[in-house]
Amino acid sequence: MTITKLGTTLSLIDQYSTPENEVWDAVCKQVNNVFPNDNNLVINMTWFGPQFDNSDWYTLLNYNDNNITFDNLFFLATVDPPYLNVLELQEVKNMVSALCVYYLGNFDSPHQFNFFAPLLADNFQKYTSDELMLQSSRNMFVSYNRKPKEHRVKLVKRLIHDNLNKYGIITLGTDSTNDLLLTIDLDEPEPDIGNFGMPMVYYNLGSMEIWNNTFLYINGATEFNPTNDLFCQQDTFKPIVGMRPFVINGVQKTYRWYRHNGFKTFNHYWSHIDIENGDVHDTIIELISYLKDMEESELMSMYNDMLPDLLYNKERFYVFANEQRHKMENLF
Repeated sequence: MTITKLGTTLSLIDQYSTPENEVWDAVCKQVNNVFPNDNNLVINMTWFGPQFDNSDWYTLLNYNDNNITFDNLFFLATVDPPYLNVLELQEVKNMVSALCVYYLGNFDSPHQFNFFAPLLADNFQKYTSDELMLQSSRNMFVSYNRKPKEHRVKLVKRLIHDNLNKYGIITLGTDSTNDLLLTIDLDEPEPDIGNFGMPMVYYNLGSMEIWNNTFLYINGATEFNPTNDLFCQQDTFKPIVGMRPFVINGVQKTYRWYRHNGFKTFNHYWSHIDIENGDVHDTIIELISYLKDMEESELMSMYNDMLPDLLYNKERFYVFANEQRHKMENLF
């Protein structure tokens, strides 16, 4: 029968554009091989929805108006979480009268896979464990934020309000919703500045002068809505590859996701703070306040206690990446 592709991908200037297209093409080949006698529609969910000014949604409306139907509908989410909620996805299914629906990639489904892990395993700068070791806790934490999403801006402003920003490294991009631009001065070549007034760091840990002297990584997650399917982007893996303890400025079920996938988490080192159940921002503020009162020797000792798990996480990442690659290549 036929296979129809609907949707768009990232701009060609984005370094994730080519691999996103490659995964989309690979998925379509699998669909064609497994469902050769069916009429199939594969929708790439990047920037797909009525809120985006492109032709894809109007094409879908045209299918509905002209009673164009499909046997199977495949939603594919890779570089971004889906922009449609559960009810809207059901509406799309009804519009094309699909008999069967498959949710691929960033969905909580039997066909879930992580797009970023294999990509990072192949392209991320390779650091030896010695290169990643903590040399000092001069920076209590690092909080890299590019796109100024509401939950990221809220935490940054809390850190500044509580005078905790002086204990760490913070960046924050700017747009029409936020005029607080925070950057760092480095004795390094100026990177290309993209959207939000911030460079996009794809495949490395940024300044090693900062990394080697930073104890805690605050992951400014993409998603902050606990009712959505969990989305684990590239920053999810940076403290794993970079051998650092971490906390999540995002959905707290991410900690369970780490453990479910064989990674170690570190909240038992500050078990008096309910990081995984309390208010996200309150507990991160409480943690930074706790760490700042510790002596350098105490923090270095804590890091050394964590070291077996940090080394394990780094090795586990490359196994996990291969697992995701296998799932991606064998969806059905």
